[in-house]
Amino acid sequence: MKVLLRKLEAEWPAWTAIAFLLLLPVKRLSEIPLWVFAFAMPFLWRSPVYGERTRAVFRAILPLFLCFWIPMLLSGFDSYDPGKSWSQSAVNLRFLLAAVAIGVLLHQRSRRTQLLMWASLMLLFWAMDGFIQLFFGFDLFGVPIQGDRLNAMFFDNYQFYGPVMAMLSPLLLEYGRRHWHGWAWAASFALITGAVLISGMRSGWVVMATVVVVYALLMMRRENRELRRITLAIPAILVLVFAASYSVSPLLQQRVAVTLTITEGTTEALDEATSLRVPIFTHALEMYRDHPVNGVGVRAFPVAYMDYAAADDPHVRASGGETGARHAHNVILELMADMGTIGLLGFFIGWYVALRTWRAMTPDQRQEAFPFVFALFLILFPLNTHFAMYGSYTSMLIWFLVGCWATVLAPETPVRRLTDPPRN
Repeated sequence: MKVLLRKLEAEWPAWTAIAFLLLLPVKRLSEIPLWVFAFAMPFLWRSPVYGERTRAVFRAILPLFLCFWIPMLLSGFDSYDPGKSWSQSAVNLRFLLAAVAIGVLLHQRSRRTQLLMWASLMLLFWAMDGFIQLFFGFDLFGVPIQGDRLNAMFFDNYQFYGPVMAMLSPLLLEYGRRHWHGWAWAASFALITGAVLISGMRSGWVVMATVVVVYALLMMRRENRELRRITLAIPAILVLVFAASYSVSPLLQQRVAVTLTITEGTTEALDEATSLRVPIFTHALEMYRDHPVNGVGVRAFPVAYMDYAAADDPHVRASGGETGARHAHNVILELMADMGTIGLLGFFIGWYVALRTWRAMTPDQRQEAFPFVFALFLILFPLNTHFAMYGSYTSMLIWFLVGCWATVLAPETPVRRLTDPPRN
């Protein structure tokens, strides 16, 4: 029993972080592990063991968090929905506490490795579950396809399935690259990419295309020639996966056909290809024009939308005339509409702070942080449609990954680099 208790004491931070990832498909239950980390932070601050590192991690994360949080706070003063804006500003403080605690408690490499291993297995399971749902109409848990898109374990939250897998794919790809045979890495790459394709979410396609491009560039380096030979098999595997999925999936056929309408070059075609988002983008720009300083208020977009939308607006009709689109569906437009120029400045200053932090790290620290930082980049990649950046789901992902990045802010033993040959 004593051995078990000591093991639990040593490993509970890693298992709490793993629980966060495992609960992502189940509505908002993943908030529970984040709250555990947030409540732990004050105790870590006063701890004789963790106190010094806690204060160091807090100093490292605080500037980045203020770039995120101050625009929220300032947007509340003349918000279209003051109650929502002020409450969001208050409850989002938990992300700072949680990120600091993660940066402290997962500092040991063994805990990060444990997290990456379980994240990899989880992503592979989600991918296989999606293919089962595609071919049989329901997944391993009996969940049927939601409407015209795959949802697998994500139940009613079908819109998260493909994009979340794509955003978190660096965790799988980096763990596999470091610990698996090269062919297992290539097969995992193909499987996760194929699952994102069949999910039917084009924002996931854009994210996964970015992942493919980045790894293709990394493989061009001379030192990666052995892994590059294996990587050449990925396109062939993907072609086979896509062809097989396309031949049996009316869902995939329909999504590809709709996406290709963008080549017609008309506003109507663009609107159809972006799932009727042109009015949302247009009204977001109008909100920024009318409220250029601090926007219409964080998370007040649905209320403000009613002042800009026509009576026949499809998003107003979809809500029964009670509210408008929930958010701007693009991170830059969301910042402009919700928080104005202050929000944009916070975003770009945050990028500058993050870049300075990255450049100050040693090569070994960068290598260890790469999967988490790359995943952050994919979430915030501006040339895509997005979930609400300041919504709970996306904010949880962002600050969880920031906390994981902060775990490597002290020197540690070097890990294998992208320039090293793969293990056999």
